[in-house]
Amino acid sequence: MDFLRISSYVGTQSSGNNTMAMQPRLPVKGRHVLVVEDIVDTGRTLKALISHLEQQGAASVKIVTLLNKQARRVMEIQADYVGFQCPDDFVVGYGLDFEHKYRSLPYIGILQPRCYQLD
Repeated sequence: MDFLRISSYVGTQSSGNNTMAMQPRLPVKGRHVLVVEDIVDTGRTLKALISHLEQQGAASVKIVTLLNKQARRVMEIQADYVGFQCPDDFVVGYGLDFEHKYRSLPYIGILQPRCYQLD
């Protein structure tokens, strides 16, 4: 088992630029890879990650996600295993955060726009 960290979010919006903060340490060549995601949103980050893993020679890449936000999808991508469908709202808690806040909530909740929008 290995871990990586990749993100494209700044505040509540995807920047479209992926930052891989932590690279996998184990080679994926010839291996079947299961990517465990918290949320699949636009699909840009996941599409880039799948491409990266395939270029590294992964035998297959499957996706499991806790939350699937289909309404915001801009890339043709589907998770293989989905926990819950997610409304088109900004959600926090249970590991999901807004600018490093609300991550440790013991539930997933909708962050009200007044919490992140400027007047």
